[in-house]
Amino acid sequence: MPGVKINTKEDAFRLFDEAVNALIDSNFIITQKPITDLLKCLVFSDKLHAFVSDCVKGVNYQEEFEKAVTETEYGPSFSLPPSNKRIIALVTCLLSDFDSGKRTLTGFLREFYPTNDNNQKYKMFCDGVLVPYLNAFRQSFLYDIDSTDSSFDGERTVLITEGALEQAAAVLSSLRTVFQGDNKLSQKKREDLFILTDGLYYSLEKGDPRLIKAIWTGLKLALAGNKKAERKFSDVTEFLALYALL
Repeated sequence: MPGVKINTKEDAFRLFDEAVNALIDSNFIITQKPITDLLKCLVFSDKLHAFVSDCVKGVNYQEEFEKAVTETEYGPSFSLPPSNKRIIALVTCLLSDFDSGKRTLTGFLREFYPTNDNNQKYKMFCDGVLVPYLNAFRQSFLYDIDSTDSSFDGERTVLITEGALEQAAAVLSSLRTVFQGDNKLSQKKREDLFILTDGLYYSLEKGDPRLIKAIWTGLKLALAGNKKAERKFSDVTEFLALYALL
């Protein structure tokens, strides 16, 4: 990772996001390197290292692991805790065990995922452990939200950083350019799309998740069938998903 510039929390999270997704996209039999790379990225970035150290502080890994295991009629089940920071502590330590050889991923999959298909076992592990780990990290690291309930109530707002707003402005400006150059749009339709696009940026400035999702939904419906605009709108969706705003 030498040469990677990490100036902001968003830069650090992007590094983590790429490492987790590389592990998720791996074949289960060649996960050793992506696990090692993920743990290295948590050390490489001072911001990530300090954050994970804070999550692990005061958490008894063995106790958390035992709490996560419950017996069902189909055998043992592994369920993550309801706190984002405890999820981060538990899964980071679990991955460290896999990396060091204290536990094996193969043994973990065999114990907790009752299917004969190894690829299916790994997918279940990704869906049940790695994806929630990534989501917990996103919410807690970027927004200091510790509850795993990611549904926003009417009173909750999130702080969208200046760096993220600059990214949003660039993405939304590109979308406006598509509207401006689309000769098939009536002037009224074009103005309505401009209003929605500007409204989405305003909702990001306000940090209102309900408004963000409502305007995004309206814009998505308004662009249905407009292939060129839909392709550019996918960049908007990707941006909002990155910051857990959808």
